[in-house]
Amino acid sequence: MQDTVEIIEYKDINNRFSNEAIHDFINQSMHKFIGRKLKLREDCYYIEEHYLQNGGNFWIAVDKNEIIGTIGLENRGKVGILRRLYIDENYQNLGIGSMLYKALENYAIRKTNIKTLYLTCGKVLENAHKFYAKHGFKQIDNLEIELNVKEHEDLLKKDII
Repeated sequence: MQDTVEIIEYKDINNRFSNEAIHDFINQSMHKFIGRKLKLREDCYYIEEHYLQNGGNFWIAVDKNEIIGTIGLENRGKVGILRRLYIDENYQNLGIGSMLYKALENYAIRKTNIKTLYLTCGKVLENAHKFYAKHGFKQIDNLEIELNVKEHEDLLKKDII
């Protein structure tokens, strides 16, 4: 199955997917995996303005013309925020999250000045915590940047340079 999956940068989707379709995939994933309400998530709907215009990027994992995963990189100079990593439940544990993460990290290293990546992760998402630890992220207590961290989330950090 993994051999039919392609990782596409947002700028290269060429109208294959609308922002609404990407937004709906993320919104449904958030609802399914962490119980978040379905609502407009502006960064997911206005991807170019939120991610690309600030030097970040956004990727979509696609299998047979269906969105099966997403990940975004918010660029804040020397700091990057990993956002919106979701993999369709039928595609989890097949390496697709790693493929998306590698695209993000390679981009951050090669095309930005980002030295440190941060992310928030729901405390109940044990498999997500294992995934991030496998990729070198460490849980931290003190926040060195402005970032909205909710009570039910952990903060993770990784130095990439």
